[in-house]
Amino acid sequence: MSAVLDTDVAIVGGGIAGASLACALAAHGTRVVLLERRARAGGIHRGDSLLPKATRLLERWGVLAAVRAAGAQAIDRLEIHHGTHGTLARVPLTVAGEDNPYLVLPHARFEDVLITAAGAGPRTRLLRPARVVAVDPAEGGARLRYETGDGPGEVRARLVVGADGHASLVRRAAGIAMPTGAYDHAYLGLEADRPPAYENAMRVHFHADGGVLLMPRPTRVGLGVLVEAGSAAWWLSRSDDELTRLLVARAPVLEGMRLHRDGAQVYALARGHAERYVAGSLVILGDAAHVTNPTAGQGMAMALDDAGSFADTLGPVLASGGDVAAALIAWQARQWPANQRLVRSSHLLALVYALRGPAWNRVKVDAVRALGRAAGTWLARPVIRSFLRPQTA
Repeated sequence: MSAVLDTDVAIVGGGIAGASLACALAAHGTRVVLLERRARAGGIHRGDSLLPKATRLLERWGVLAAVRAAGAQAIDRLEIHHGTHGTLARVPLTVAGEDNPYLVLPHARFEDVLITAAGAGPRTRLLRPARVVAVDPAEGGARLRYETGDGPGEVRARLVVGADGHASLVRRAAGIAMPTGAYDHAYLGLEADRPPAYENAMRVHFHADGGVLLMPRPTRVGLGVLVEAGSAAWWLSRSDDELTRLLVARAPVLEGMRLHRDGAQVYALARGHAERYVAGSLVILGDAAHVTNPTAGQGMAMALDDAGSFADTLGPVLASGGDVAAALIAWQARQWPANQRLVRSSHLLALVYALRGPAWNRVKVDAVRALGRAAGTWLARPVIRSFLRPQTA
């Protein structure tokens, strides 16, 4: 076995949650070992929304400039359209007192930016690809065993943080339960050429068979198409011509646009929230701790907020030799209920958005038209604020 690495925090998982935690802890001089099993980022059609509460953190960590340089696109409004009824509403995605940008960047590019920044930390050791095979509590902390192409290794840490996704090894090792529930809908993710009529916005097209979301890419648009759960094989087996016809019927703005199906996937959706985040020296955050429906775009924002609040709470304590156990309890007491509110509100919004059929389509068209009036916009502000502002704001 190779030499044992000693560190303050070992982070399992170098995705959004894990890499952002390494970036956040760097400001406190924390020693970090970051382990990521994948050789490169993947999942190009996963979440891409960097809400203002997220870009605020990225600026604090010195990462925002790199995010912009990677091709992030700014948006400031939500547009809702319908093939028959035209434009139903344009709603500003801004709230008073929040001047941080709402950016959109493909998931894989954002992961690359974060893990590059994390690996550049002076006290961060990045092991990639490295597969963690065991996590065990130990005297004064925890230890984990991992395997790389060069052989096995071991890390001993004061804390082991699981940022290793919904099937988290760390969560299982900690004995933390996370009940989950599935949805009757899923999302088909792919890209298309950028329509000439499209301007940077979160653009939703209502349709009785399910909505289509358009988000900006540097030269294309990302598409999120609401489909039935369990329909992946059917959708992915459609010819280019048939798939184009089906999507244009839902979102006419795509007429004449070429689809880009490399990496296209149908994502099964679920919601879940761990009963707790801390078990002794083992901690979970990000998707290891909570899984949300992506309709509200909260997944990456919650992961970044978990990382930021954890670093702000534990970083100074680790540096000073303070009471780590008490700090963990305080962090969990703050973070769990805030995340529970977002899991619940994202779930409710997803249920409404996923209502399909001609009758529900008419109801949603009439409801959204109200947002185009001053009274409707005023009523929508608290909902918009709850999703865009930091959880403590």
